[in-house]
Amino acid sequence: MHRSLAVASSAAAIAASALTGAAPTASGHAIIELDGVSAVAGQTSAMTLEIQHGCLPAEATTQVQAFVGRPWRAVRPASVPGWETSVERLARGGWQITWTNLGEPIPFGTATFFPIEVDWPTKAGTFGMRVTQQCTDGTSYDWNEKFRPATANSPSPPLTPRPEVQVVAIADQRAPRTSSIAPAHLDTHVR
Repeated sequence: MHRSLAVASSAAAIAASALTGAAPTASGHAIIELDGVSAVAGQTSAMTLEIQHGCLPAEATTQVQAFVGRPWRAVRPASVPGWETSVERLARGGWQITWTNLGEPIPFGTATFFPIEVDWPTKAGTFGMRVTQQCTDGTSYDWNEKFRPATANSPSPPLTPRPEVQVVAIADQRAPRTSSIAPAHLDTHVR
């Protein structure tokens, strides 16, 4: 099922829940965590991508892909036990990281964490990471919708929000910069 079908079925679940008074079933979210260390323009530090749980309806996760654009200078994912990791530089700039589960699919209610060392963009700003989550029945979610206010036909936040990170100027740095992630084997070398 592609994102539009997943969103439609999630929207139908929310509408049905509203009619019955039951709490809606939530989709998992793709979350960026900086672990107390600011993302500083032009510097390198660690972040963690978290996939909260599987796809609706209760399907296990088998693969996660993360895409970042040209401003992200480099990404080096750490190895995650039970997952094969690859990195590819995209022709138009940016990077694609793919994690493929090597064993049993990750159960629906289990969060999965993917540490990444990042060479942040050289300028401060807000930068997004499009994330695609694949599940056992062929369902996929494309976490790429920007936050927006609620309207008559769409909730806020959206059902598949894009994870974003605020990169600050070096003068605005609030936390010490450290990085302890060992880089994973890269399929493509970082410039």
